[in-house]
Amino acid sequence: MAYYNTCPKCGCNLDPGEKCDCENEKAKEQEKKREFFDRHLKMESKAGQLTFVFDNREGSYEKKMCI
Repeated sequence: MAYYNTCPKCGCNLDPGEKCDCENEKAKEQEKKREFFDRHLKMESKAGQLTFVFDNREGSYEKKMCI
């Protein structure tokens, strides 16, 4: 008979003594999302509006959008 533990947070089957890394994976995913938005969104200083930043081969340019 096989012996295993089940993670109460994600339901993953674990070997005896193994710790689940589901919390670490969620933190990594959230950090990737934060880095993406930090790269592609900037706050305009005067009006306080969000600005999309698109990178292209000639350099980068900004497109303004009212939200």
